[in-house]
Amino acid sequence: MLNLNTFSTLHERVRKCQTDYILDDNHSAFMWLSLEAVLQLNSDEIEDAITDGGQDGGVDAIHISERTVNLFTFTYTDNFDNCSKNFPERDLDSFVLTAQGILQKSLQRTDVNEAVWDKATEIWSLFKGGHLSFKFYVCSNKLPPTEKARRKFETALQQFRFVEFHYLSQEDLVNKILERKFRRLNGQLTFIDKQYFERSDGQVKGVVATVAATDLVKLLTDPSDPKRINEDAFNENVRVYQKRNRINQHILETALSDENFEFWYLNNGITIVCEQCIYQPNTRSPRVTLTDFQIVNGGQTTHALCEAYEKDPAKLDNVLLLVRICEATRNNPIAEKICETTNSQTPVTTRDLHSNDRIQRKLEDEFTSLGYFYERKANQYLDAPTAKRLNNELLAQLSLAFYLDMPSEAKNSKTLVFGDKYDEIFNEEAITAERLLVPLRFYEPLQKMKKEIQRKKRRRLPINEREAFVSRAIFHILNVVRHVSEKENLPLDVEQYRQVLIEKAVQHIGTVVQKEQAKRGELYTHDKFFKETQTNLIIHEHIEEFYKQPALVSSQLTLIPNQ
Repeated sequence: MLNLNTFSTLHERVRKCQTDYILDDNHSAFMWLSLEAVLQLNSDEIEDAITDGGQDGGVDAIHISERTVNLFTFTYTDNFDNCSKNFPERDLDSFVLTAQGILQKSLQRTDVNEAVWDKATEIWSLFKGGHLSFKFYVCSNKLPPTEKARRKFETALQQFRFVEFHYLSQEDLVNKILERKFRRLNGQLTFIDKQYFERSDGQVKGVVATVAATDLVKLLTDPSDPKRINEDAFNENVRVYQKRNRINQHILETALSDENFEFWYLNNGITIVCEQCIYQPNTRSPRVTLTDFQIVNGGQTTHALCEAYEKDPAKLDNVLLLVRICEATRNNPIAEKICETTNSQTPVTTRDLHSNDRIQRKLEDEFTSLGYFYERKANQYLDAPTAKRLNNELLAQLSLAFYLDMPSEAKNSKTLVFGDKYDEIFNEEAITAERLLVPLRFYEPLQKMKKEIQRKKRRRLPINEREAFVSRAIFHILNVVRHVSEKENLPLDVEQYRQVLIEKAVQHIGTVVQKEQAKRGELYTHDKFFKETQTNLIIHEHIEEFYKQPALVSSQLTLIPNQ
């Protein structure tokens, strides 16, 4: 539903984004903002995804995540009166033609700009590994396409398998940007025997019950990864689980102890808010269906029990806990009050689950002393100067590439930074603000280079072979910078050597690229090569071999920093 307040809220965010990221116009800023809100992309990923420009074929952005391809088309108006118009059907027609060309592998290089072509060739290389999922996004602050236009659009693309269609209006985007919506889940629990008590007060119902800890763990298991809790079940301001926290360690120890029958008496239990709590009353051990649920209190208990289950599933069979379930529809004010009195309503991402870690707070304080705003959570310092805002996810990616020799993973598997590699990246024995800033200082000029290269691709301006791979190889360049620094004893902390190290790293990777192109022929693409984990080893072996040959090293062009 159109209203001036929603338009103004979005427009102000677009204007701020345009200023913060020095973008060409509000249309570009709208694309940037939408990609950030819809897919939670960082600035590097957004720059890589945008294809908008001359001969983009109506495809303004393409983001590939593993085997899912997200294609976007955008339109934006600065005038509120124009918001009442539908998304232009002709723009949708162009979008369809280019999408069909990609899916049918009939697209010609001359049909589109280099940014679209790069993405198309990457998609085609992925086809060889099996089917891909395609998600089409039509985003605008105008009205969605007419029913006729939508029907034509979907009919043209539904001939292909594994496709989804998403139409995002200004109301949808504002909800995402402001994070007013949160995703709830469905699931089932079993009450123990008749150990449950129900009360009802008109439009709200409450149940207090005893449940098995193993049943709770199954309710919250992420279907895509049985070893992880489904993070969508939690709120942003939940007390983040910390394994080293004394209280949480005590919860874990109690659950695994020989006296774990005491857990019900010693623990406060959890609180769940849901749309519906359905079961057969006055029966023993009823199976309960929860629809659209959120855990609004008890994050510490939940995480501790899941960790205990990982350590000893059989031991957890003896553990029972108290659960309070409040049933209320979303439009019932009490549902919001329950959430407000416990936590906010935004689900925790993996990043958020670590946002209150002691090491994150210490880093934030250290960066503050250095004049930076270290964001433990997304958009934590939205009003701070962009140049001084540091995204801890991006810093972690840079560290994964720079220090841990995993540039391909940093580029293509960023979930590792707050997952399996978190403790290595944020090792309290080694991590400092200055350590995190080192790769950032090399990344920033590389990112400027990438931005200019991507701009050329979108505008069909000529680019040389060196530029063609640099925009795809930033994380690998960072890794080689460190190795060159170590091999040649060039200091990382001296500003005059920064460009020297970058240039040497680019030269090395350029040599590797030439060899791989010769070896793979038409099968080679920069996108694919720099996402493959084996690329890490290929480049590392080249560096090691190169520096075993002193004569060859000394014969190379000597790069002298400005004095």
